[in-house]
Amino acid sequence: MDNNFAILRTEKLKTFGNIGGSLAHNFRDIETPNADADRTIKNSHSLKSSAEVIDAIQLRLPEKRRSDAVLCIEHLITASSTWDGWGTEKEHEFFESSKKWLEKQYGSKNVIAVSIHRDETTPHLIAYVVPVDEATGKLNAKKWLGGRAKMSQMQSDFAD
Repeated sequence: MDNNFAILRTEKLKTFGNIGGSLAHNFRDIETPNADADRTIKNSHSLKSSAEVIDAIQLRLPEKRRSDAVLCIEHLITASSTWDGWGTEKEHEFFESSKKWLEKQYGSKNVIAVSIHRDETTPHLIAYVVPVDEATGKLNAKKWLGGRAKMSQMQSDFAD
């Protein structure tokens, strides 16, 4: 079907408060009204808890960084709710190739944690990426997210 879309959204997280809030939602540590509590057990996480993700992010961050640096980029990856792959092997393949795409894009060391939510209307993947530029060893979210053209190109690359 031609009207199915691959969906990629990013959110810059600049403080550990932002990261913690995102993780609390991600791990369902706080009430999540749009999630079906009976289906939460179908969610999967590459790391066991919010605390493990925070520890892994802290280990990846360079010691020296600007006070306004983007510490982590949260990615939301999904497809149209009408896609016929949901609940099939195609769903598994979609999430696997999405994770591989992230690792190719950012470097596998920077992809800290991945979760798959199946307790909301449409299944989706959440990934936490620390934007360390391998060339400089510094945080550089702008390298990947800088400006409209880069975001547009990223969307196109992901859809392909």
